[in-house]
Amino acid sequence: MLPLPTELPQWYTVEPTEEKGWTPKTSDILEKPENQDIIQAWKGTFEPNPSHTYTIRLDNLQVISPIQVGGGRFPEGGILPAQISGVPYIPGSSVRGAFLHWLQVKWQDLSTAEQEFWSTLLTANRQSWQPRTIRFESIRLKNLKPFPLNPQQPWQVFNQKSNKLGIQWQVSPHHPLRPSPDRFCLQVLLHDNPTPEQKSWLENRLTEMLQEQGLGRGTASGFGRLAKSVPSGQWELQLTGMKPGVQPHSPKDKQIGKYRWSPQVLRANLRGYFTRLALYLLNRDRAEKLTSIIFGGLGCPAQLRLTSYLKQVVKPRPGDIPSNSYTNIPAQDAHQTWRISVNCNSPFQDLVGGLLDLASRLGGMGPGWRRPPHQLERFNGFRGSEFTVTPANSEQLLNELIDSLKDVIRNLAQRYGLRLLPNPVSVPGSIISIWRGKSDQWRDIVHGVCSTTAKNRPDWCGNTQNRPSGYAVRHYESYCLITVFDSRVEATLRRQGFQSIWSGIS
Repeated sequence: MLPLPTELPQWYTVEPTEEKGWTPKTSDILEKPENQDIIQAWKGTFEPNPSHTYTIRLDNLQVISPIQVGGGRFPEGGILPAQISGVPYIPGSSVRGAFLHWLQVKWQDLSTAEQEFWSTLLTANRQSWQPRTIRFESIRLKNLKPFPLNPQQPWQVFNQKSNKLGIQWQVSPHHPLRPSPDRFCLQVLLHDNPTPEQKSWLENRLTEMLQEQGLGRGTASGFGRLAKSVPSGQWELQLTGMKPGVQPHSPKDKQIGKYRWSPQVLRANLRGYFTRLALYLLNRDRAEKLTSIIFGGLGCPAQLRLTSYLKQVVKPRPGDIPSNSYTNIPAQDAHQTWRISVNCNSPFQDLVGGLLDLASRLGGMGPGWRRPPHQLERFNGFRGSEFTVTPANSEQLLNELIDSLKDVIRNLAQRYGLRLLPNPVSVPGSIISIWRGKSDQWRDIVHGVCSTTAKNRPDWCGNTQNRPSGYAVRHYESYCLITVFDSRVEATLRRQGFQSIWSGIS
């Protein structure tokens, strides 16, 4: 077993007033020629040489979903990245704990011979590793950046703004159209020399853990995955239109065009539809509680492990791109197709498959999901998105799909001991009804009744400051669907000649 490091890093000194401990000095990280290694380490351009002594080494790992490894907090609540000697790392202890949890979850699936091998490294109750039997090296993090975390459900479902805005430092996954991704390696050292078969077990289980469970915070929400390449999923989404972005979009914003896929985008979308359907079967408190049990909440670990990755970006054909970019998004980005790979744990495959199918039929994904992709002539802007799911039960009627999802949610409520309502009800926040019209008839609502210049514009049209709109639009070649979240929308749809095809209280 290799000993722990005995030398101090060069940018640390011992404070004479302290009995032990290393404290960094500001002068050690200033832009001085003699401190280039230190400066490069902080900038993420310096890669320390890994140890030459190891049992297995996983090479060419890349981040395939955002990694969040917390090491402390600001007083305001922002989470700091984990650091070693002031440089961001995934500590070996984090890998050690995550791998232990993976073995505990998978234990019953292991062969007797493999269980016996792991038992030589674990304590009798399998709750910890035996001392000095296995060592995990830390993983250097690059391109660590802070991103905002803003809870969307109170706003998107219940029209209530939340003041809970957090900051999480993340390493983002590689974008398919950008240069080659950063590559990482993970080394593990055993005290005793293993057999070839035991080395294979160690390598295979560690590879599984990194890809299927992940490291750090938010692993149930799809974060923290590393692998040699993006895996194929149980479903593939093809997303067109507006893309999830980091910065706000405006003509003056020099950061325009910085788009990235985050598992939060899909999770928030499905979480919203789940709650809207649960409100038919449970009162609001119990509907929100069930949502938190399945999708996760404050102090409530998620039962659903939902992961998603941006696998491929398909560029639009030259003839499909307008000659001039839109004012709020480059045209080549708006007309790209993102292929997104999606996986979830087996107990929830029917639920996730049904929610994906429903969400794709009724709206889009990410910013402007309530509108189909279209140009805004008033200021040459672009808005909206849509997506398709493969495989999807496209032959199932919409009312049958909703009924089957309600059955799944009803069974989940009973499993977790939540009392159902004696009779289904339609309440604010639920899907009130779904209406059908001619292909472009939705424009009479979006650009007519709800035009920003319209007289007596109803408040259910929504705006970015006070509330989201009370309806969503999905455009098809021969018809359109309008999903109603505010019952006051229905009178206008009826006058405009739309036909109700589904009602929550029918």
